[in-house]
Amino acid sequence: MEATNENIDYRKIEEMVEGDEEFRTQLLEAIIVAVKELQTSYIKGIETKKEEIIKQARHKIKPTLTLFGLRALGSTLGEGKQLIIKGGLNQDLNSHKVKFLSVSNAVLEDINQKLSN
Repeated sequence: MEATNENIDYRKIEEMVEGDEEFRTQLLEAIIVAVKELQTSYIKGIETKKEEIIKQARHKIKPTLTLFGLRALGSTLGEGKQLIIKGGLNQDLNSHKVKFLSVSNAVLEDINQKLSN
């Protein structure tokens, strides 16, 4: 299994699962669920211009980002946070939304590829 990339740090997963294939699958599937939930709530927050929804979405995914080394996704969420701090929710966040979806979908694709191998 590839050790690490910008989407996910597989070394951290391997340390946790200690060779247990079933646990690895469960862990990867749990990450997929967390990222999909993030996508739903984060996009909803952007589209409805509700900062509280966005904050909750970021807060909920934070342990997953740290635990599994989802660096690109964490970085993108940080960029979004800075955009909102600087310009509020009334600015055009479409390019950020597109980047967020691209990065989060890349994480999902990466994990799904690992699960199918």
